[in-house]
Amino acid sequence: METKQRLYDAARNAFALKMAALHDLSLELSMADDVDDLCRRAVGLGHRVLGYDRIGIWFVDPADPAILYGSFGTDESGRIRDERGVHFRRSDEAFPEGFYEGREPVYYMGESPCFNEKHEVVGSAEKALALIWDGRKVIGEIWVDNLITKRGIDGGSLELLVRYARIVGSLSTLKRVQAELQALSSTDSLTGVVNRRTALIVLEKQFNLAVRKAESIAVIFCDLDGLKTVNDTKGHAAGDEYIKIVCQAIMKSVRDSDSVGRLGGDEFLVVLPDCDSKGASMIDERIEAALAQARQASSDYPISISRGIATLTELGSGPGDRTPQALVDLADSRMYEEKRLRKAAR
Repeated sequence: METKQRLYDAARNAFALKMAALHDLSLELSMADDVDDLCRRAVGLGHRVLGYDRIGIWFVDPADPAILYGSFGTDESGRIRDERGVHFRRSDEAFPEGFYEGREPVYYMGESPCFNEKHEVVGSAEKALALIWDGRKVIGEIWVDNLITKRGIDGGSLELLVRYARIVGSLSTLKRVQAELQALSSTDSLTGVVNRRTALIVLEKQFNLAVRKAESIAVIFCDLDGLKTVNDTKGHAAGDEYIKIVCQAIMKSVRDSDSVGRLGGDEFLVVLPDCDSKGASMIDERIEAALAQARQASSDYPISISRGIATLTELGSGPGDRTPQALVDLADSRMYEEKRLRKAAR
């Protein structure tokens, strides 16, 4: 009897320690950069600190609540596994009626088949899942099992799982909102490309990296031709459409590593990392070809832009000569010269 009491006391103390650890886990998870980083940390901490052999976090597809898609999980040896891109259709028949409406926060399955990231059976063990909420609805699930050790999942472990799911739900919702706000603050609402502030930040980072690594970098400064005429004759809605058409032509012409930003009403900056004058000229030719295609598709707009190219190697060697702003100024001056020549040729 005394031995049993000691075991009960030890189990109770272990549970109390894990409950106390939830606060520290919450703080560590709150430091994640985004939802992916949050989930990667959460499965690792759930395995190491809370003691689940395997733990996986799955999110509900907003377009189809019956589809779950993966984030991160722990594999059959306890290592963290990237399960992003994996999805499967859940079977509501396997759960009590109303479970996904939140009538119960956790579901204990007892000894049940265990699956890998391909949804293949890899053994059996005691399993449980807790729902992840955003405060209004179910947005995901946390699955746990003890496939490796074959230990049971007791009431204390289920209580820990419920509380952990609430922490993950609260923080993942917060991270998503933060990401949406950041996107809104850095994106031009009309075209979807980055705004002036973000474009110049990107340029500064890429410029400094090129200088430090002695690599090349180029920019193309673009200015729409005839936007004022379109606004005056067809209205500002037509002018907005003209801006979007030109932006789409630029976007389809650049590489994945390039960045396009809208600096102002009719000005765009294309940042081309690891690109010399020859490479920049090739991209400039692709932009012109894309504009030609757009002109064929619509005769409502002039669909023409003046452009100026500048590369790092063309800048002077003085302290104030090799700066991101100097690169933009050089491209800007060349763009205005091209615009002047176009007007003179009319």
